[in-house]
Amino acid sequence: MHYFFIFWLYYCCCSCQSAESTSTVVEVPSPSITDSLTAWEQNLLAIPEIIQDTIAQELYIKSLPKLPDTKNFFGNLQLNALQHGSRKSLRKVYQNIATPYQNNAYERTKHLDLSYQNIYYIPNKVANYPNLRYLSLSNNRVQALNPNLASCKQLRKLDLSSNGMLQLPMGLSLLTQIDELVLADNRLNSLPNYFSNLTNLKTVDISNLHTGMSEFYNNFTKFPMVLTRMSNVEKLFLEKLPIRSLPKSIQNMTKLQVLSLNGNRVINLNQAFNALANVPDLIALDLSFIGRKTLPQSIQKLKNLKILVWHEEKQRNRAFVEETLQKWLPNTKIYYGKKGMATLFLRGNTVTTIRTIGNE
Repeated sequence: MHYFFIFWLYYCCCSCQSAESTSTVVEVPSPSITDSLTAWEQNLLAIPEIIQDTIAQELYIKSLPKLPDTKNFFGNLQLNALQHGSRKSLRKVYQNIATPYQNNAYERTKHLDLSYQNIYYIPNKVANYPNLRYLSLSNNRVQALNPNLASCKQLRKLDLSSNGMLQLPMGLSLLTQIDELVLADNRLNSLPNYFSNLTNLKTVDISNLHTGMSEFYNNFTKFPMVLTRMSNVEKLFLEKLPIRSLPKSIQNMTKLQVLSLNGNRVINLNQAFNALANVPDLIALDLSFIGRKTLPQSIQKLKNLKILVWHEEKQRNRAFVEETLQKWLPNTKIYYGKKGMATLFLRGNTVTTIRTIGNE
């Protein structure tokens, strides 16, 4: 069913109710903002929030694997459970966002955590926070981004992990102010061309962080080529993905300094090292848990590498590190799980801190 038809159906069914609604009318952004949105995303802007969520919910439900049809009993049961859980959670979310604890709460709020709320669409009221810098929407069912988030000019970090997204919503293209984007544990297998419009992005995370526990998994079998057009990216996390090789054009990511391939067991390391040799400022690389006792000699080409994180089960790489790798990379700090040795956490430290540790 076309999503415009879904909008029309819900809008007609709820027109009487919405006409009596006391909700604040949402101002639709200028045409220059909405031109890049799909028709149904534009329609979402002009209708009450509860209907917005219903439409976004339909999108999510349509993307779910179909259950065996036993007179549609289980299918209806699943649908009803999703709808009930979403509406129950949304009431609390809307209330929390709409009720400031102080007169200047909107202005004071810089961090907003809406994770684990079972929501499908971001409430318009989120855009009331002019100084919002960090927004977490992880572990929900978000399938569409509210374009009004573009008005949060101070927003820098957006966490959309574990939402089961098959593709990125067009509304993301409007959030050109963000510099950190977390898309881990979804159902993505590619990044759209418009992704390169996010020119301020410095950190991109498309990993699978919770394999074995997560409901969703990204399935990037090829390096997303759109990233090679994003020269401002400094930290890139590609953990536990089935990527087999890195493109030569990764050298165009001239500011890339931190790269994690943790858990990428199928990657061709010799090819990867040859490609990374041309990345001018790569200072930290994580190759942990890739199932290797040794590394190809081509790692010597990473002449600017200051930190190599390479853990393996039961320190299976210990002999190679101590006998060979330290000779190949004499100016590189190697963290390989040796007892008593501190392990650098690449996500939790800034590039400046990582560089400082590498220079110590």
